[in-house]
Amino acid sequence: MTREEILAVVVSFNGVATLRQTVEALRPQVGEVCVVDNGSDATSAELLDLLEGLPGVSVIRLGSNRGIGAALNVGVGRARETGRTWLLTMDQDSVVDGGMVAAYQRAVANDPGLVSLTPKVGAPPSDGPTEVVASAITSGNLVRVGVCDEVGGYDESFFIDAVDFDFSLRVRRAGHQIGRVPSAVMHHQLGEERDVPPLLRRVYSEHSPRRRYYISRNVLYMAQRHLWRSPLFICKLTLAHLAQLVVIGFLDPRPLASYAATLRGVGDFLRQRTGPAPEGVR
Repeated sequence: MTREEILAVVVSFNGVATLRQTVEALRPQVGEVCVVDNGSDATSAELLDLLEGLPGVSVIRLGSNRGIGAALNVGVGRARETGRTWLLTMDQDSVVDGGMVAAYQRAVANDPGLVSLTPKVGAPPSDGPTEVVASAITSGNLVRVGVCDEVGGYDESFFIDAVDFDFSLRVRRAGHQIGRVPSAVMHHQLGEERDVPPLLRRVYSEHSPRRRYYISRNVLYMAQRHLWRSPLFICKLTLAHLAQLVVIGFLDPRPLASYAATLRGVGDFLRQRTGPAPEGVR
């Protein structure tokens, strides 16, 4: 695997604060950085124009917010068009260390059978073999483009949240393993930054009520689709969600709105509604 074989797709949505840093960290490590913009507002237009003028960077403007899954599938299409064989999927608020892709290259050289790799997040790099893990978050996931075709790409009906979990379980169901590379490091922000007691950081991240809608709805879709084939994974995911629901009442800045959005998400699952949240959910 060479640098030129890799296309990094960065999904952006009003990412003025962090997007440029994300792109600049990727440029020296991959053949192309493709920013797929999900209908950002006018304040982001100048930054997108600037990024598009940088060597090795392309920008695809979708014009409206079509969700993470749709943006990632556009990235898969760009990789095919340009002959790249690997796709590095990234969020706009993640920054890779300077040696992350090189660590992935070493891992693939040691084990050419690897098709999906994920980094350590927010921790120093360490030596050691690639570890088999149950799933990879979207940001920092390096996957063979052929595997995306094999499993059917990213599910756009989720819109946001659980897109990565669903993709990971389908990769595993196709007979592949997901490997965490201890020497590959990325810094990633989950939810809004807030001072949370250390014991609760594993179960709570601050999100808007709209995001709570997607989380609650899509956890149920994950259970519906994957419970019988991946019961342990779904049980862990559900328990983590339930724990977060309890903690919302103590730590969330808008607990009543978050609980209302959660109930709306459950209701829309029961109605089998997918795609973007209703306009009334904020």
